Amino acid sequence: MQPAERIYRRTSAGQQAFLNQSADVPVEYRRVLELVGTGTHAAVIRACLGSHPYEHVLEWLTRLEQVGLLESVPQAGADDLDFSGKFNRAALAAAHNARG
Repeated sequence: MQPAERIYRRTSAGQQAFLNQSADVPVEYRRVLELVGTGTHAAVIRACLGSHPYEHVLEWLTRLEQVGLLESVPQAGADDLDFSGKFNRAALAAAHNARG
């Protein structure tokens, strides 16, 4: 799965690095750690870092995972950012009509 289709969150080491704001962690990595928190979609991270090339953001995410400051999980259906993944108009209409 592509890094852009993942949900990222800080590990406990990443949380410590974020809280300590150590100069040992490059400023770009600290910015990513600030954005990620407990779970952020890669597309949201990318949008927040729009002034940086897409390839750099993906490289930072990959590197932060490699050094154990971030972890990621595949995007699940509930994380579909445009809400089009499993949209079923008939099911919504039936649920609405069942409410009375």
